[in-house]
Amino acid sequence: MQWKWREVKRSGSSSRKSERLSGGTKFNVFLVLVFLVAVGWAVATFSAPYLRKDKLENTMADRMRFLSKSNVEDMIIDLTDEAKKIGLPPLTRENFYFEGGPGQDSLLRVKYVEKIKLYDDKWYVMPLVAEKELHIPKEMY
Repeated sequence: MQWKWREVKRSGSSSRKSERLSGGTKFNVFLVLVFLVAVGWAVATFSAPYLRKDKLENTMADRMRFLSKSNVEDMIIDLTDEAKKIGLPPLTRENFYFEGGPGQDSLLRVKYVEKIKLYDDKWYVMPLVAEKELHIPKEMY
């Protein structure tokens, strides 16, 4: 049995085609990178309003706990000022709904609209509701 020259492989290295990525593989890697960039952009863009909403809800809970020392109107004024600091759109008295009082379970709800700027001059309108329900103590210690 004799060997033929076409059956001989070069020793110590693989074929030339496997040294580099093929064209189809490069394209697939490019598509995956574009997809990851798009997902990252979407997460960064659409998570910011929910983070601001969470900060507002935490502030609402803090203000509701000290309601026995002040009244509802002062609490709402404080919340509108805090909303400006957080970066929310301007809130008015009509955005707030309060039910309850000191010594009982209370509900504070804020409805507002956030606009998210997309590309060019396109905007995505996102209606949000921040809601906090807790028991307000009658007197603070």
